[in-house]
Amino acid sequence: MVDFNEEEKELLIALLISTNFAKELVASVINDMETGEKKLESSTYKKLIKIYDKIS
Repeated sequence: MVDFNEEEKELLIALLISTNFAKELVASVINDMETGEKKLESSTYKKLIKIYDKIS
């Protein structure tokens, strides 16, 4: 995993959100979980739903 400092994390998140890439990525992972293509814990699914709602 890549180690980012807080400033780099904030910049990366801002960039992903401003280009709608974050929304598309989160939606894709949620879809993969719902169709059974990706197995993650239900707590992760709930967190992704909350994140999606925040960035929509």
